[in-house]
Amino acid sequence: MIIVTVAALLAWGIFRRFGKQYSVVIFLIVTVIASFLVVNDVRTAGVFRESVTPNYDVVYYNSHALFPLVVQKQHNWSSQEYFYQVHLLSQDGRLVYKEAPSPDQSEFMHWSLFVISATLCGLGFFLAVLLIIIVELVWWYRLQSIR
Repeated sequence: MIIVTVAALLAWGIFRRFGKQYSVVIFLIVTVIASFLVVNDVRTAGVFRESVTPNYDVVYYNSHALFPLVVQKQHNWSSQEYFYQVHLLSQDGRLVYKEAPSPDQSEFMHWSLFVISATLCGLGFFLAVLLIIIVELVWWYRLQSIR
């Protein structure tokens, strides 16, 4: 999430001097590329599986690309259900998001992980847009007060 935000802000800051229309296009391209890389990293990142009981596993996705958030999957083998949770800063950190339990078919699991990763990238994008709007307004206000 932070990676998408930082990449988008850097793209905006570097290419802003060439004109706003070019910086908006490059901003969007960099955001899409960074989001694709983050979603791919989450999907292929190292996975740590912890068996809590013989019928219940917790899977931690060790992706640094989603910092400061941690994604974990709770998998109940006896009821054949799973759900994802997103925690802040650590595996035992504050719970930010929790899905409703779903059937443990692999296509559902992969799709849910993709949606969660894409949503977090979208939050990074909106954070970058908000910061850019604030900075542009401050710069505009400064120019108006100088004149």
